[in-house]
Amino acid sequence: MSYNHNDSSIAHRISDSLQRENIDVVFDYKDISVGENVFDQIRYMYETSETVIVLLSQSLFTSDYFRYEFPKYFFDEARKRKVNIIPILVEKCQIPSDFLEYEIINLTNDFEKGLQRIVQKLKIIPEISFDRFSPMEFEEFTYDLLKAYGFKNIQREQRVNDFGVDFIAESYTKDVFGFPNKEVWMIETKFYREERFSINSLHRIIESFNYINRIDAKILLITNSVLTSVAEEFIEETQRNRNIEIKVLDGAKLKKVVSKRKRLLNKYFLR
Repeated sequence: MSYNHNDSSIAHRISDSLQRENIDVVFDYKDISVGENVFDQIRYMYETSETVIVLLSQSLFTSDYFRYEFPKYFFDEARKRKVNIIPILVEKCQIPSDFLEYEIINLTNDFEKGLQRIVQKLKIIPEISFDRFSPMEFEEFTYDLLKAYGFKNIQREQRVNDFGVDFIAESYTKDVFGFPNKEVWMIETKFYREERFSINSLHRIIESFNYINRIDAKILLITNSVLTSVAEEFIEETQRNRNIEIKVLDGAKLKKVVSKRKRLLNKYFLR
């Protein structure tokens, strides 16, 4: 658990509550050696933990130490190492953008309800594993995931000659004025036993996108694996140079979105 010393009382309150749920928490850094680089040791503790809880407050963000403790590459390393980050709002304040990709648990309105949500996340996420899936089961799980998150008109196996994608689906949002906005998604699933997601798979997806010629579509890639840095750079370059929007749900993000849908949890993971 990371927090500013001004928030120590609520940090202890949260820690005591989690300990009563048999959840081990390290939050006072007593074992850090004096004379060594403190921030290197803290980062090592973060990177070797299953979960990092960060208490968000004005005191934390205005601290001189904040940029040393949470540099930009911390979030990149957390994604690569599959470290689960749980930001907890303990004081109303402006939140830096790096934390906004995570589900933020708000304790400022209802502390007990927020605490229950923390316990739920800490106990459920380790139960979410794709190890028992086959490629076909992963594709079926993806179909249910799309339905659970409101995708409409889901069509399976869109194929032209040797090119194809697993699903084409629609999602509906509202623009800033409240008018409906339809988005078309070409959705590809990639299931891996051991290896990480490859750049070759991305090339094939882009080729299929070009061949099927749905210029109005966006690409959604869903995989249980972790993207390599080369794959991430390829996606960024493709979006920038070819004006194709690509969203990725890799293994770490996939666990987080699944944890928010009870039916998916019960059907696929809590059996």
